[in-house]
Amino acid sequence: MGKITAAFLSLLFPGLGQFYAGRMWRGFGILLLVVGLCLLTGGLGYTLLILLAAYDAYQVYDCRGRRIVRVSPN
Repeated sequence: MGKITAAFLSLLFPGLGQFYAGRMWRGFGILLLVVGLCLLTGGLGYTLLILLAAYDAYQVYDCRGRRIVRVSPN
């Protein structure tokens, strides 16, 4: 359910799904990208950008919580 939630949140507000997935800088970057391109193009690519942000949030959620644990020999 988490991947779908992340995608849905990104559809509501660009970058929010990435924040939900734990990728704060990526979410902030997507938000800036969407806002910047919408201002430059007059909102022409808004729908495409929102769909791409939702797809990215869906894909990024897979990586959430995975950490590399290094074991040092004692």
